[in-house]
Amino acid sequence: MKRRQLLLTLLGVPVVGALVYEAIAKSKVPLNSQYEPALAKSPSSSPNQTSEANSEISLETTEEPLLRFAAIADNGFGSADQMAVAKSMWETYQQKPYAFVLMAGDNIYSYGEIKLAKAYFEEPYAPLLKENVKFYAVLGNHDIAKTNNGLDQINYKPFNMSDRYYTFTKGEVAEGTVEFFAIDTNGNADWETQLAWLDLQLTKSKAPWKIVYGHHPLYSSGRHGSDPKLAAKLAPLFAKHKVPIYLCGHDHGYERFNPIDGTTYIVNGGGGAPLYKFTGLPQTAFVSSQHSFMTFDVYQDKIITKAIATDGKVFDRAIITKV
Repeated sequence: MKRRQLLLTLLGVPVVGALVYEAIAKSKVPLNSQYEPALAKSPSSSPNQTSEANSEISLETTEEPLLRFAAIADNGFGSADQMAVAKSMWETYQQKPYAFVLMAGDNIYSYGEIKLAKAYFEEPYAPLLKENVKFYAVLGNHDIAKTNNGLDQINYKPFNMSDRYYTFTKGEVAEGTVEFFAIDTNGNADWETQLAWLDLQLTKSKAPWKIVYGHHPLYSSGRHGSDPKLAAKLAPLFAKHKVPIYLCGHDHGYERFNPIDGTTYIVNGGGGAPLYKFTGLPQTAFVSSQHSFMTFDVYQDKIITKAIATDGKVFDRAIITKV
């Protein structure tokens, strides 16, 4: 495939974003004390990129998927960048409709205040919400700051959260059924109870596809980086239950890893907040710091993932197979 040069589109934070930016910079919320400009990394710069992962010939198909959904994270900033991602999501939906959207945390900046949900959620995604596209959220670190430890967002119906961690199943055709496991990856989570629940739910699941998503990455080359403690909690469970995908945000950009013990880890944090620098790791398959979202086409034997920029162009594709 002809290699594409990715554009750097960071022209400065707009006025509404700047106000939130200033609030974050002054906040006591950990792990997000500052932002810095970030450059897009060319697909050719990754030493571990496979030809299959970005081959348009091998990934394009006329076969309709059994299920299609989208995903975003770190979007609730109220910025022009968030609106650009939302616009791209709507335009993509008009061409190829998807049933729902996973929202992997930091849904509302800077403190998760539910009073900002209209401006930072309902208005940006109004066309999708009008089409009854549901969003399924998890709690990011910003979402628990001034929200009764996240309870306000859990009780906000458009986020479709039944609890701090929960599971739901989608797909009308058995072979395309996906069970999703939404988890709370914050440091104050009830980890002992949650891990026991996740182990049990993964054991009980009969779905041919299992996808886990939360806010924080196990592996990342962005500002926050990899989290060995989180990996120690979750990676063994993913390997034990052959989870093919773990999806997250927290680091503002996009990074897909080659499978680690059978699981493909994807950082999908380019939903609207100011971007971070990413350097890539030995296991990185593709990395690019730009505002974007993802779509997932589910088939009986594979899931095709696409990372889509604000101009509507796909800048990374991958085939995920069952472990």
